[in-house]
Amino acid sequence: MPVSRVLLVDHDVDALALLAAKLRDRGIRVSLANGPQMACERARTGGYDVVLASQSVAEPRDGALGVIDAMSLELSLVPPLLVLREGGDDGASGDAHVSRDDIDRIVARIAQLAKPRERTSHPSLAPSAHALEHAPLADLLVVLGTEKRSGTLTVTTAKGSGEVRLVDGEIADAVYVRLEGKKAVARMLGERDGTATFAPGAPAIMRRLHEGTRALVAEARSLVEKAADLRARAGELATSTLLGVDGPPRLTEASEGEASADSLTEIDHHVLSRLRVPTMLDELLDELPHSDVAILESLLRLDVKGRVKHLGHASTRAALCGPDQLHLLRASAARARSAGFAGPARLVFAATPARLAVFGHTVLSLADAFAAQEPTPSVPVPYVVATIRLGDGVELDVVALPLVPAYAPLWPMALAGAAILVRLDEAASQPLEEACSSVAVPILDARAIFGTLEESSAVQVASLIKTALDADGSGIA
Repeated sequence: MPVSRVLLVDHDVDALALLAAKLRDRGIRVSLANGPQMACERARTGGYDVVLASQSVAEPRDGALGVIDAMSLELSLVPPLLVLREGGDDGASGDAHVSRDDIDRIVARIAQLAKPRERTSHPSLAPSAHALEHAPLADLLVVLGTEKRSGTLTVTTAKGSGEVRLVDGEIADAVYVRLEGKKAVARMLGERDGTATFAPGAPAIMRRLHEGTRALVAEARSLVEKAADLRARAGELATSTLLGVDGPPRLTEASEGEASADSLTEIDHHVLSRLRVPTMLDELLDELPHSDVAILESLLRLDVKGRVKHLGHASTRAALCGPDQLHLLRASAARARSAGFAGPARLVFAATPARLAVFGHTVLSLADAFAAQEPTPSVPVPYVVATIRLGDGVELDVVALPLVPAYAPLWPMALAGAAILVRLDEAASQPLEEACSSVAVPILDARAIFGTLEESSAVQVASLIKTALDADGSGIA
């Protein structure tokens, strides 16, 4: 006689694990489900002789479908049901209700109800799909861990896909989009829309996780809740483009003790290093390997210390000029094209790399500005920040020239054919002037227009671009 296989259904995954262990000790093969929906999804592959369900799942009092009713809508063959009642059991031996504490009675009733000959062959090898809306990933992982299953759980959400690889019920590795390990598990546990498909088998893994599944899931759940709370506290940090701000100069030994409250942790340094280039919170969380909680805590600390600058809401798009001035700007851009050079007119803006990073972000916040197809180079060489489309086929390239003297020999190549160079600060003045002189490109000093230029101001940057286009280069130095 084949061993009986039962599907045990209860909203309480801890209660599932406890009862499942007792039934396995009696030689019964047990699979778990945390509610009617997961029960239907697991039973769809067939192979269960009896469904054991807690009374709250089998006979819900809120008018929802019980587990057997739900199965009847989705399955052609529904296994017999045994309802597990809390406390004592006063039913007759043939009753469908039995106390969940009476293991002997449960085993006897399974033996009476089971019909193993009707079982679908090899059901445990078939993949099973689960909707995260009805079967939260945390519960599903605990269920698979309790069953000591091996295989790959593929998770698909609107943000991307990931995998959790299990060996004998323990999570051995996890990846999600660009994330790995615990961070990937926590992110996936936070998703409520999507699907999870478990494919049994021995996954090929490089083991990165060594904790028990229950402990790992409990930690990930805690991280998800704490990250949601910190994100709510972040306010504008969650919607603004962020930039790190240089701190005060290094303190002397005498004053270091007094300023210990302002000292930075290792993760603070990692966050500030990433914020040398403007970025959004989601990008920061994705690119650093630390947990979301650790990054958010660091960002909030740095914000309080004034080390984080808010460059404006991501959806803000400032106009380069009013509609009544657009035709004039278009004409200036058309005249600014250099003879013998293909492509749009080019304006070159020179400054230190950090300042250009902020300037480039501000340019991209202008209406009709589109990011260059080529990514920003990892070394400080000239690059196209954006192309501004002015209509009627007229475009304008905004080029950044990082003022790092070691790369000065490359500057004339980037400057050749440019309409004008706009200098944002005094860095590398002499080699810059020599490079401009060698290719006859005039220099416009932004300080002559604004005094102190605020490169994060879309209004000032737009005005600077228009002024550069209007300048004809005569007398400019």
